[in-house]
Amino acid sequence: MEENKRCKKCGAPLLADEDRCPICDTVQNNDHDQINEKKNYWKNPIIWTVFVVLLIISVAINGYLNVNPIELADQKDVDEQAYEDAVLTIDEETSQYAQATNNNGLAVSYVNKDKVYIVMNQELIAYDKQLNNREHVYDFALTDFKDDGKYYYYLDENNDYYRVDKESKSEDVLLTNVYYVQNLGEKIYYQKDSDNESIYCLDLSTNEDKKINDEVSYSLIIDEKRERIFYVNENSELISIKFDGSDRRALASNTNTYTYDGEYLYYINDKGLIKCDLDGNHSDVYENNNLQLVNIVDDHLVVHDGNVIYTMTLEGKKVKKLYTIESIGKLTFEVVGDKLLVLTSIYQEGNIGYEVVGLDGKRQILESDIPEIAGEEI
Repeated sequence: MEENKRCKKCGAPLLADEDRCPICDTVQNNDHDQINEKKNYWKNPIIWTVFVVLLIISVAINGYLNVNPIELADQKDVDEQAYEDAVLTIDEETSQYAQATNNNGLAVSYVNKDKVYIVMNQELIAYDKQLNNREHVYDFALTDFKDDGKYYYYLDENNDYYRVDKESKSEDVLLTNVYYVQNLGEKIYYQKDSDNESIYCLDLSTNEDKKINDEVSYSLIIDEKRERIFYVNENSELISIKFDGSDRRALASNTNTYTYDGEYLYYINDKGLIKCDLDGNHSDVYENNNLQLVNIVDDHLVVHDGNVIYTMTLEGKKVKKLYTIESIGKLTFEVVGDKLLVLTSIYQEGNIGYEVVGLDGKRQILESDIPEIAGEEI
């Protein structure tokens, strides 16, 4: 009998080969105990609690992914050369609010039902909707261009606003030293630099030039349906007022860049892209502290982050990296119809590249001096 072998239950001494206690009849086999322990494992309430919690989390994640699927890159199999050499068509006119946002920035393009106008290398060029039949219009720098069928309108390099009769070529200077021009037909809204940078409205039917507010006002957008004017003041607040200047509302702060879709404002602050209704209620759309531009095309938000252009839904979902440029260059964009006009430059070269880009990533080069780019989805 071995002194060191005893029954695990009653402590009675056991022989070396005994696997059952002669006193209490307890089985001493360790393998048997392990089997029993495994059988009892799932009887533990803690184990069942953890299992149920994990099951609930799994179902919740699966439900979220069904509503918000993760998009995988779908451009890996696309011939990049074919993407760069695509032939595009401008299928729509630039929407009113996208054009207003353009005019608050570059203001180098305009699209009506017949033509696409683009200011390129100090010249105004007209294309047809297929971006063919290039036609020279003006050979000097201008912005805020518009063609209403009878007249050309534009802002020259001295910030004087002209109206030119297309047939007779006669010119009228409608306004001098003005900015952020929004030409809505009979009425032209603008910022008058010489009067505290306030907002004015010129009525072309009566020739009445009416002052609307008395506050420094940048980046105007006009909503004729709701009779509201939006602008950013010198304190980087996003302001809304009625057409007569009353009912002033400060909707957001810490912003200088925004756009509008007729219902919601989308503005950039130091946290990212924020959505705001006309009562000042806010919701986060896209978190990124390096955004520089935002506009809307074909019900998609387009944002500019350094050397990358992203697109996403109006809710900030399905984010896609649409356009990139190498780090030694820079880029910017504006909306041209249902496409983007992307301007690029390479440091120390001084050349500007012009390219029309669709939301599907296809692009057509308008000038030969264009840097190599790549589009991919994230």
